[in-house]
Amino acid sequence: MKWGSAFRLAVKAFLFGLLWVVIGALLVTGGVFMFLTGVRILAFLAGFAGLFIMFFGFFAAVFKVGSDAFLEKYEASLQPVEVTYENQGFAMILGQLIDQALTKNPSKGNLVRDLEGNLVVEVTDMNAAATVEFNKGRITVYNGMPAKGKFSIISSDFETINSLATGKAGMLKTLKLLATGKLKIKGIRMARKFQSLLA
Repeated sequence: MKWGSAFRLAVKAFLFGLLWVVIGALLVTGGVFMFLTGVRILAFLAGFAGLFIMFFGFFAAVFKVGSDAFLEKYEASLQPVEVTYENQGFAMILGQLIDQALTKNPSKGNLVRDLEGNLVVEVTDMNAAATVEFNKGRITVYNGMPAKGKFSIISSDFETINSLATGKAGMLKTLKLLATGKLKIKGIRMARKFQSLLA
């Protein structure tokens, strides 16, 4: 792990622990105040809870830094998303657009890194369709539709698909296209992530 990444990881863990320490300190302070005002039972309970939370915050921060799962997930977020596509047809065009978007801005890979499933992009006036398969850090683009299983779909003419891919179609225009039936979307969550990836 690079020093910069390790530092950011340590800062996140420190802030996570600090949050609980502050909550615990507030409870301890409240316990002291209640003790001084004569409410001793609640004072002891608040003080005990505060000390427990403070220790929990400290150990949670240490555990979070040392957790292998946390480290692996953080390091995985630094790896580029792998893109493969067929070298012909609409899949090649779509695959190149995705590859170029990720090359230009690698951080966009985090939008789809944990995404699993298939998205079909259908161009009605070209009688063409390609499937974008998301599989946890890997994107595969191939011509046609999935042979089986559920999938999301974006279906429209080439001009509309192109405007969505390039970010020219804003929210209002997209809603208008959906209302008029010129654009059909099944699985809005995956479609929005795909649009954000390319835009």
